[in-house]
Amino acid sequence: MKNIKTAILGGSFDPVHLGHLFLLHCAVSMTDYQKIIIIPAFVSNFKQTSEPKASDKDRLQMLKLALEDYKDCYPQDRKVDIEISTMELDRGGVSYTSDTVRTLKKELGLKELGLIMGDDHIESLSKWHDFEYLKENVHFLICSRNSNVEEWSTLPSGVKYTALKPLKNAEQSSSAFRENPKENEKYLSKRVLEYVREKGLYN
Repeated sequence: MKNIKTAILGGSFDPVHLGHLFLLHCAVSMTDYQKIIIIPAFVSNFKQTSEPKASDKDRLQMLKLALEDYKDCYPQDRKVDIEISTMELDRGGVSYTSDTVRTLKKELGLKELGLIMGDDHIESLSKWHDFEYLKENVHFLICSRNSNVEEWSTLPSGVKYTALKPLKNAEQSSSAFRENPKENEKYLSKRVLEYVREKGLYN
């Protein structure tokens, strides 16, 4: 069905962590978007010199488990159609958000897509590939994930956005987990952590 108000949440998800689930929760609980598509990148534009540490298969499986954990973490959230798309993995090469937006807009018959992101990405936003196109075709759903309010002053002019201001912060990061997995196991949701341990990932 076309014309459903849709947002995307992209990233390397290497691994997916509680901060990602918090972004999802904020988008579900603080907006009226009806569908959210989670899209793992094949190779992030800003990480072209380093491939994800976990395989595509493992990252996908962790995302599936994380969505189960999301329901346990936020049982009161309204019902939203949430799905995982492999379109960037299937496309290969560098995963440019603008390419993904173009494809989804055409497939879904939408004039505009929502894009969920943390405020930690505001400073680099103007450096995103084909940023002028994104400014015209994306409504950014920017969630406060940390206490550094100065980042908001660097938001490029002309960006269409909604500021999601939750009462708590979510400062977990994939890079911090990869640097010290044992110490930062608390960053991962239950099923994802069990999977990481079982597969011996990030050792």
